[in-house]
Amino acid sequence: MASSSNKITHPRMPIPKMSQLLWGTQKKGGAISTFPVVRLNNVVALPGIPKFCEKAFDELQDQLFPLEERPTMWQGTVYTDLDEFEFSKKLTELAAKFDDRTVQIGSYPEMHNKFFKTKLTVESESPDALKTALSALREMLVGHVVYYDSKAWQDTVPKWAEFKNRESQIGNQDFVSKLLEAERIVSEIVEKYPLDQIALSFNGGKDCTILLHLLRLKVDEKYGPGASIQGFHIMVEDQFPEATQFIIDAAKFYNIQVLEFPGPLKTGLAALKKQRPSIIAVLMGSRATDPNGKYMKTAVEWTDSDWPRVLRVCPILNWTYTDVWHMLRGLCVPYCKLYDQENWGKYRLWDVSKLVHFCD
Repeated sequence: MASSSNKITHPRMPIPKMSQLLWGTQKKGGAISTFPVVRLNNVVALPGIPKFCEKAFDELQDQLFPLEERPTMWQGTVYTDLDEFEFSKKLTELAAKFDDRTVQIGSYPEMHNKFFKTKLTVESESPDALKTALSALREMLVGHVVYYDSKAWQDTVPKWAEFKNRESQIGNQDFVSKLLEAERIVSEIVEKYPLDQIALSFNGGKDCTILLHLLRLKVDEKYGPGASIQGFHIMVEDQFPEATQFIIDAAKFYNIQVLEFPGPLKTGLAALKKQRPSIIAVLMGSRATDPNGKYMKTAVEWTDSDWPRVLRVCPILNWTYTDVWHMLRGLCVPYCKLYDQENWGKYRLWDVSKLVHFCD
């Protein structure tokens, strides 16, 4: 019987005399692992049950792969809106050029991602070789490299600065001006009113999703990502379950507490003011091109005297449909999946015309 660390195997579990029992260290508490694995020379026998195999690997990784023996790997990723088959031949030719530089290039098609179709990864032990390979990939995919961020709601402040810079570099100055104006309006509200006096009207639509991201950005900038945002949702009878699920997901991602009130809008606002009487500023994703949007004179206005008293704030009032989608896709802001359906326009997800009646 072989032993290690004063542990003796059970008689019914014979192992080769030349083998060694490896005992790992539990990540929590640092106690010795509850079971060993067997190593014979350079062969290690891990458990066959997946959860135990993963546990053993996790607890033994420092023994199996000492830090001093691990090569430093440099990694990079490129995303493209092309299908893999559209550039597969060129990619094969490109990969062949790096055979002698220990560069590995991987290509992974994505069937259901909203923002890209193929993910390309590059790994190398040389940072210079990695840089060269990434540059070659981007040159090969010129015009089809896309920005992708799987967690747009995190680190919003630096990402926002980078986004504006990218748009400026490609000469999209009119759009940048709209970004700056919307940012200014939200910033002024956040600076003027404490968070318990600000609420976002959030029904899961694309326009108010833009406002959710902008508000998260300015709250992060002033209070940090741990600060919660107040929101409310005026319920409609024919809302689709996909829209409801998106509201739930967005609330979790963006740290927003969404209260629900029955419609119509005037009734819902009255209920909001009754439950949250401190609310003053209500941010809305209304745009001038919405039904009855022509009646909205400025981006920031008080409601009419016969409506619940709130300051209506519409930072993207002068944005176009294209502007909205350019920001959503440019920052990879998550949005309701129904917009990706071929005939999404036939769905009456939200009665947007009701959102502007109270400010006529």
